Amino acid sequence: MSFKAEVKASLGWNWNDGAVDNNRLDFAVALPGGNGEGQAEAVWHVEDQTLLDATSIIFDLTELSRTVFGDTVTVTFLTVKALLIVNRSTDGGELVVGNAPADWWSEPFGADGDRVIVPPDSPLLLANRQEGWDVDNASRNLQLAAIGGDVTYSMAIVGTTTAPGSGSGSGSGA
Repeated sequence: MSFKAEVKASLGWNWNDGAVDNNRLDFAVALPGGNGEGQAEAVWHVEDQTLLDATSIIFDLTELSRTVFGDTVTVTFLTVKALLIVNRSTDGGELVVGNAPADWWSEPFGADGDRVIVPPDSPLLLANRQEGWDVDNASRNLQLAAIGGDVTYSMAIVGTTTAPGSGSGSGSGA
C-alpha cells in the first residue's frame, strides 16, 4: 500500500493605498505515508452532502465508512493530522463544527463543547501535522450542524490508523 497527502493554504493580496503591498502567505507540507510524526496513512472524505436547516450529523472518527469501487471501506482513526471542511452553500446556512452531545472530539477546538462556525462559501482547515490530534472511544464524535438554512458541505480527514511502531495500515475493508 502507498499513501501520501499534502496540506496547502494560501492567502494573497494586492493593496494600493498610496503605498503598495502585494504579497502572499503560503503554507504547504507533505505528509508521507506512515504513522509517525509528520506522517499520515489514511484519508476519509465526503463530497457535496446536504444538511437541512436545524439538523445535524455525527461522524464517529473511529468508524468512518465509504464505498470505493463497490466495496465498503472503514477507516478507524487514531490521530487526525488534517481536517478540511468546506461550506459550499452560497447563501443562508452556516455550518457549526464541534459540540457533539457525547464523546465529542474536541482537541482542535480547545475544550469539550467548543465549536467553530463556518459561514457560507467558506472553508475551515485545521492541521496538526506533527503529532496529530488523538482519537479514542471517549473523544471520537465530530458533529456538523446547519443553522440559518440548508448547508451543502464537503469534508476530508487525513490521519493515522495504527500506533507508531506497529506497522502501517489504512483501515479495513468490510
